[in-house]
Formats: sequence, C-alpha cells, structure tokens
Amino acid sequence: MQRFFTIILSLTLCAALHAGTPNTATQRKAAALDAPGGLLECCNWGLLAVNAKGDTIAKINSKRRLVPASNMKLITTGAALINLGGGHTFKTTLATDGQVRDTTLYGNLYIIGGGDPLIGDLFSYLPKKDVPFGKWKKVLDDNGIKRVEGYVIGNGDYFNGEQYHTDWSNEDGHSKDGVLPVGLTWRGKMDAPLPDGPYAATVHFKEWLEGKGVAISRGAVPADMLETPDTLITLGSASSANLRTIVSIANHQSDNFCAETLIKALGKKLTGQDDYSHACTALHRALSPLGLAVASQKMRFADGSGLSRKNYISPDFMVRFLCSMQKSKSFNDFYNSLPRPGRSDGTLKNRLPKAPAELKNRVRMKSGSMAGVRCFSGYIDPSNGDPSRTIAFSIMVNNYVGSSNDLARTLDELIISLANEN
Repeated sequence: MQRFFTIILSLTLCAALHAGTPNTATQRKAAALDAPGGLLECCNWGLLAVNAKGDTIAKINSKRRLVPASNMKLITTGAALINLGGGHTFKTTLATDGQVRDTTLYGNLYIIGGGDPLIGDLFSYLPKKDVPFGKWKKVLDDNGIKRVEGYVIGNGDYFNGEQYHTDWSNEDGHSKDGVLPVGLTWRGKMDAPLPDGPYAATVHFKEWLEGKGVAISRGAVPADMLETPDTLITLGSASSANLRTIVSIANHQSDNFCAETLIKALGKKLTGQDDYSHACTALHRALSPLGLAVASQKMRFADGSGLSRKNYISPDFMVRFLCSMQKSKSFNDFYNSLPRPGRSDGTLKNRLPKAPAELKNRVRMKSGSMAGVRCFSGYIDPSNGDPSRTIAFSIMVNNYVGSSNDLARTLDELIISLANEN
C-alpha cells in the first residue's frame, strides 16, 4: 500500500528539498563522517534524505554534482518507463528476398533486429535461447517453412551509433556487459569464439534451427557480406520481454547492456538518432513529463548505465527525480524494479547484513560502484505504513581511497539509521 502516493504528498516531499539543516540522529552521524577525522572527511560526497511530510532527515553537500556510477540507471530506467511505457517491446523481424514454395524458403532468411537486449547466454538471468529463438521459429512455422535454400543473415542496423563509449575505462568497462547494443546482439560468454553482434546471433540461431530439424543450405553470414535488397518480404516479427521486465533486470542486476539499450531507444524516439550526443539530449528531454527538464540541464548525462565517469548528478537532483517518479503513472513499475537488501535476486545480496528482516524489507534502492565510488539511492517505506513518512534518499561518495569494507559498513549504518527515522 505504501507504493501508492498522492500527488499532494509527492509535491510536499519535493518541497522538503529546500528545508534547512535537520536535527536528527542520521544528520549527526553524517556530520561526524564529514568532520575532521571522519571517514569521509577527504572525500567528495553528498547526502540528502527527505520524507513526504516535508521533513529533511539528513543533508550534507546535497547540491554537489558527483559521479553516480550505476545510480545513473535510475534516471535512465525511469525516463524509459515514462516515455516508452512498461508494455513497450523490441521487435525482431524475419524477412526474405525469395519466396516460399511448399515447405521450402527459396532465398535468404534475414533476421532484422529491433534492439532486444535479452538475447544470449552471458548471465543466468537472461532467458534461455529457446525463448527468443522459439518466437523466431514460430514465424517460420506460421509460414510453413521447414527448409531454407539460402543464407541466414543477421541485420543489426536498427541501432547504428557508437559501438563503444569513449568515456569508458578499461577498469570499469567490462568487455561483454559494457559493449554497446546494436539492433541484433548475442550476449555471449567471455570465452566465446564469435564476436557479439548480428553474426553471432545468426550463427547461434542457425545451429538451434538445425537442432530442431530445419535445414539451412548455405549457413550464416554477416549482413555486410551480402548486399541487402532495398525491399524484403516480411515473414513476421517477434517481441522481446516487455519494458517493465527489462527495467527490472537493469536495476536488480545492474545490467549495463539493458541500460544502454534504453538510452539508445530514447534517442531514437525523441531525436531520431541513437548516437550518444542525441541519446543524452533525449534523456534530458525525457524528464520533461516529471517537471525536471530545467533542473536536468544543471546535471551531466554521458551514458545510460553509469559506466562513464563524466556523468555528474547531485543527491539533490536524484531525490527530486525520485520524488517526481512517485507521482508518475509509471511509479509501480519503477518501484518494483528496485532490489531489496539481503535478497539473492539482485546486487544488494550482501547489504545491511546486521539489519532485521523487517527493516530490510522496507528498503528499495539502487547501488552504484566503481573504483573510488559508492552510491545508494532509493526509497525507505515507513514502519507504520503511513505513506507521509516514506523517505526518498541519495548517498553518493566519490574519491574514496580507504578500505571498501569500511565504506560499505559505514554506508549500511547510514541507511539503517535513515530507516530508523521512519
């Protein structure tokens, strides 16, 4: 029930962003960390936590623009839900330059990707290949095709922007999860002999089809090896999982690939282009329905996943965003996409280990980390069920060089302290 907030409560919550320095236990803990001799004294960091009654629970350096790491995914996924809708899907189209006679396709079979980010076997949470490939085969079955007298050709031209973000460092850009999506991408194992992209997806599909008894006479080839005709005959299309599912994976698993797919999709919808210049412009524009277009121009968006160290977001802006999401029609999907601490189904499995289960169940947040960076942003539901006591918070720490265990424990204690405030 606490997930359903009124517009009035949300507006009150946002008004709290302008309140003065609070006198709470959490504020005192945060001030001690920031004081001479405190763990975060020499860090660049900020904190803001407010509740829906209009109270500021804690505030330290709240307007300081900081590297958010994977907290950037909150902005990307929320904007995608609002502008594309939770039911949005990415379509893969099967087409041919030939014709079907009896049960044979005489001509090449084209797999034209539409950006589905969940094709591959890199992670256990990705659907088994039977799921997307089964949908593609159904298109062949619906056309009565049991044999292909031609090549299978993968086309990934739907997304045609940069294939690797120049901001990403070797340290932070994990080669497979960090690779930028094209229209048709196979997210393969780290030791896979085939490169990611349309060719790998096509090879895997061809082999899968043959295992199901569909004969392919000429094998799989990259699209750029054969000239694609100006006109193709569409055989049918298959839809990806819906956007609310993709957003949940992006936030629960901190999946960089899904997040980059979403910012590219926003770029295509709002500007017609998916290169990073246009995609980031689109992300700023996508916040207009939340009333954050002007405020967002004071922040810097560089990518969708947070791998770039040129993203700069303040705790103040992040909390404004979280407040605004509460009054959007997409809030349920957004809220449900955020993991809880201590759960095995997300990146927060080891967070708040000393907190009671009741407290951990009230926390929904996104983590963000890279070398020297640790961030947490999200919501803390009230212990008494009163939505006016719900807390939106953002903690961002940059330039930390000490023990990561010490920092994790300290931030856990801050979050537990916030939860004890409501």
